[in-house]
Amino acid sequence: MTYRLSLLMAHCGNSGHQQSHRGRELLSRLAADQGVECAVEGWTPRGRKGPPVHPALASSDIACLSHRDDKVVAGLANCPVGIDLEHARPRHRERLGELLEWLPEPRVRQAILESDDPLAAFYRAWTLHEALYKLACIEGTPPAAALDTRLASLAPHGPIHAWQWQMDGWTLSICVRNSGLCITHGDDSPLINGLCVVESSFWGG
Repeated sequence: MTYRLSLLMAHCGNSGHQQSHRGRELLSRLAADQGVECAVEGWTPRGRKGPPVHPALASSDIACLSHRDDKVVAGLANCPVGIDLEHARPRHRERLGELLEWLPEPRVRQAILESDDPLAAFYRAWTLHEALYKLACIEGTPPAAALDTRLASLAPHGPIHAWQWQMDGWTLSICVRNSGLCITHGDDSPLINGLCVVESSFWGG
């Protein structure tokens, strides 16, 4: 069986309602690309716990959304997947030392400090924690909090495989258990440049 994840990223309004509606529009487009008609109003509403669900989708199909500021990313997969999108806050550069203390793994904190761009590295770590948390929630084993996950669980030393994209202050992380995941996106998507497998050796274990 080929495991797949189709992604779309788009601009949206800054309000939660606008982000949620735009995300569901993207999910309906992704479903249509696979020959499934999912009316936008058929998705479970914003605020419902868990990922969006649509009655027209097969039970094996997993929809996922993440949004921040004026961007939203939507994904449709045939396996459990966690995604997280974040936008860097310049003020966090001044608070980086404090923010690093939140991260649970000393080797990760050290790797961030030694990186060429510590703030960008912090967001790579942060979004991985969030994506791991969302994956665990979809699998039915939610940790108490996102920072109860561990980046040491990433392959090759752990069972989770991850991909990341980072550009112009934006960071996207994707976590799944399937190393052979086929990720597709629109030809005009910003994800066409820079989506890559996470090198877990950077994060330690």
